[in-house]
Amino acid sequence: MIDAHIHLQDERFDADRDDLIRQAKNKGVTAFFCASTCPRDARNVIELAQKHARIIPFIGTHPWFSDEYDPQDFETLLKNYSHAGIGEIGLDGLRGQSNQEFVFQDQLNIAARLNRPCVIHCVKSFDPVARIIKQTKKLPPALLLHGFSGTKQQADFFLRCNAYFSFSGSALFDRHTKIQTLISVLPADRILIETDAPDMRPPDQFCINREEKRNVPENLALIIQGIAAIKNIDVSSFTAILDQNAQRFLSGLNYGQ
Repeated sequence: MIDAHIHLQDERFDADRDDLIRQAKNKGVTAFFCASTCPRDARNVIELAQKHARIIPFIGTHPWFSDEYDPQDFETLLKNYSHAGIGEIGLDGLRGQSNQEFVFQDQLNIAARLNRPCVIHCVKSFDPVARIIKQTKKLPPALLLHGFSGTKQQADFFLRCNAYFSFSGSALFDRHTKIQTLISVLPADRILIETDAPDMRPPDQFCINREEKRNVPENLALIIQGIAAIKNIDVSSFTAILDQNAQRFLSGLNYGQ
């Protein structure tokens, strides 16, 4: 099992990070796509990846922190770490700085130039994200729309851009019927599953420890079970498909070296 989006560098994990990684491994989690959010924590992600072989680093500036973006430092860091993907980057229509479109476009261009897979944050901004992707002459080798909450029509556009879609345990709340319907019709070979831990805690029945208020990495197995039920695919087959999807998304990335 591969966690397609997580923030293991988050300070809420400082007290027990190694224990949580070990517990997730014991539950069958074989790798984590660990995404930075800003220049300040990018090096923390790299350091974690150097310490734990199963952590695959993604470096990027999230739209909430676009005022901190330094393009020269960003590209230098990526060139120094050929095993790092790019993310999470994107647009946020609810919160973000005025320069977030420029920062997203610039990081997208660098991802294409360096041939790195790219994780995209998109909240209430699917049309602007689509517009920027349309006007980008060369796209990264693969895109991952993390925590996807768009429509089938929007998903169809991104599918044509070699996009994958990851879903967290928050999709399993009863109120999220639209997301569940979308999951049911998306091609299984374009889906990944994430925890987005320590955030996006799933419903209690999909938590290993219901007393734990954080979302933790070992919840991934239960989240996959819940999404497999929506897809009407048995868990073992679905897990195999997810792992194949993750490897294809990472294709060409020099990770683990």
